[in-house]
Amino acid sequence: MIVAAVGTFVAGFDELVAAVDRACSELGLEGFAQIGHGRLLPRRIGWQRFLPQEELVARFMASRVVVCHAGMGVVGEAMRAGVPIVLFPRTGTTRPDHPANDQAAFARRIAERHGLAVCAEGADLARILARLLALPERPAYRLGSDIPEILGDWLAQARAPRGRR
Repeated sequence: MIVAAVGTFVAGFDELVAAVDRACSELGLEGFAQIGHGRLLPRRIGWQRFLPQEELVARFMASRVVVCHAGMGVVGEAMRAGVPIVLFPRTGTTRPDHPANDQAAFARRIAERHGLAVCAEGADLARILARLLALPERPAYRLGSDIPEILGDWLAQARAPRGRR
């Protein structure tokens, strides 16, 4: 089962939903999408507008691959579920009335750091899913925070004598 999640953004994310619907059809896979406020209703996969957090996490854990927008919350939940992840970032001009419209930089950074896949074009999703489904085992994400290390380095520099910085 492929599970997709678009988050809670007021404009939905129809492009992601359409890509997952199409890719599951092309590959003969079962799928489910949390479609949020989107207008597009999937024709080939199951869907629900919103799920309680516990149910979304349970679906992630039972899935073979999660496809999601590149929001920090949903990416974190998918990583904790320990499944292959395809990030499908929102892109476009960010403006006051559409502040969540460019997730590309975050998607690139977290993908590089943790080995996640990024899909920039819906037409590429079936190929990316097929590659991830062929992996012999689930990924093991390093979920610890590097914030303590960053703070420790900063404090060490702040405490160093002025001539040693």
